Amino acid sequence: LGYLLGLGLLVLSIKLKVKYENFSAVLVSGSMTIFYFITYAAYTYYALIPQLLTFVLMLVFTIFTVVTALKYNKQIIAHIGLVGAYAVPFLLSDDSGNALVLFSYMAIINIGILVLSFKKYWKPLYYVSFVLTWLIYFTWFASSYDLNEDFTTALTFASLFFIIFYITFLAYKLLRKEPLEIIDIILLMINSFVFYGFGYAILDGHETGSQLLGFFTLCNAILHFIVSVVIY
Repeated sequence: LGYLLGLGLLVLSIKLKVKYENFSAVLVSGSMTIFYFITYAAYTYYALIPQLLTFVLMLVFTIFTVVTALKYNKQIIAHIGLVGAYAVPFLLSDDSGNALVLFSYMAIINIGILVLSFKKYWKPLYYVSFVLTWLIYFTWFASSYDLNEDFTTALTFASLFFIIFYITFLAYKLLRKEPLEIIDIILLMINSFVFYGFGYAILDGHETGSQLLGFFTLCNAILHFIVSVVIY
């Protein structure tokens, strides 16, 4: 019934698009939100579908939301459909401490926003996703991180989130050769410092990683130097 309701809203929004585009966009956003949360409920509360299928469905919904946001040229669809989905990833890990599932889902959302960044300069969308991503990561790192079990996962996804946001903040500006604003530079620096801080903390607590802190710092410097040359 939940899926039928979401599908009904989606069909109605398509029929109303020609005459009532704004209202149609709101209906599309509502239908995608319903799809996200019905899928979550089916998996978490009732175990009607397996975790893998839940993951695939979330991926499909995210792709559809990105395409729809571009087609309508409405930021509200991206906000409700993508950023609203941040309420779901906490729960996909079924309280098992499976950070891999949690961060993989978050990565899908952020990649969707990254794709949007090549076409649209929707700053509020970037800000919200940026803050939520690192806040969720920090909360997990501070409360649930286990060196023996989560070292690779923590370092991998910290790097992935960093790269996604690095490209997201630069993509639109570089493609259209527009000058960077102060807020763009601030976000780039915050993203860089946050990643470096997490990376340093993760490596410092590891027996082998603690011997690679200088190399890690050098790699960061080289990356930023290459990007600065491209921007220049």
